[in-house]
Amino acid sequence: MKSMTGFAQGRFDFNDFSLFISFKSYNNRYLEINFKGNGISAISEKIIKELIKGKLQRGKIEIVFDLYQNNQKNWSIRLNSALLEEIINKITPLQNKFGQNLTISLDSLLKLPMIFHLDYNLDRLSRKNRADIQKSITKVFTDFLASRSLEGMFIGRDLFKGIALIDKHMKIIVSQEKNYEKNMFQNYRNKIAKYVNGLHIDEKRIAQEAAITAEKASIAEEINRLKTHSQRLKALLRNKTLNTIGREADFLSQEMQRETHTIAAKANCLDIHQHILIVRREIEKIRQQVQNIE
Repeated sequence: MKSMTGFAQGRFDFNDFSLFISFKSYNNRYLEINFKGNGISAISEKIIKELIKGKLQRGKIEIVFDLYQNNQKNWSIRLNSALLEEIINKITPLQNKFGQNLTISLDSLLKLPMIFHLDYNLDRLSRKNRADIQKSITKVFTDFLASRSLEGMFIGRDLFKGIALIDKHMKIIVSQEKNYEKNMFQNYRNKIAKYVNGLHIDEKRIAQEAAITAEKASIAEEINRLKTHSQRLKALLRNKTLNTIGREADFLSQEMQRETHTIAAKANCLDIHQHILIVRREIEKIRQQVQNIE
């Protein structure tokens, strides 16, 4: 079981370059990968995508890859002088008009799109340098996966505790369900007998109507379905062969919550209501937790 949230980063210094790498992930319905950093290029993206291929299924992944090369031969500094001069020519009349009230620094001008761009030519990196980069990315990515697995382990512990508490209260509800049906049958029978008092109606007919009404209020089917969903959820969480279990776990928790709503609506018993409220509370906690699972 893996969480969809995780984080890892690393800084690495080599003879010709230094780099910073970070992986950060958030909950997301699908897999979404975003790249940031001045070292992002077709080559670096390819290295990273090949590394994570098949190892991430869901989540919004933010990858920062900053590369600082010490070798000047690999620098590619691009300055659009013509565009910068044109912008300055447009600003100068405004400065003459407004004087000291209008000040624009060169730093702010260089941040304008298409003015200044510093690029590193990764094609010029040696085979050894590329190997060092790939090794560094692999290390940080391995730590990132470990962080997701560790958080997933803690989530799993909480989920199994919640399921154990649900099973505990469901056993109590099951033990009370038989008496509840008997009481419901007797109550309906007494009510029918009260309303038909003085009329010549067969006692068997009264018992039959009471049984039909009591059967409609029965919660046996809902209890069985709820227990089945709980067992399926436990089996799913223990399954180590599946890459993604979050969606199915979310579906099962919704089905469990639906059964508890039906039980609460049908059961006219205070003791059952008290236990089913606790069960509903734990299922809601589970629903929130499984949304963090990949």
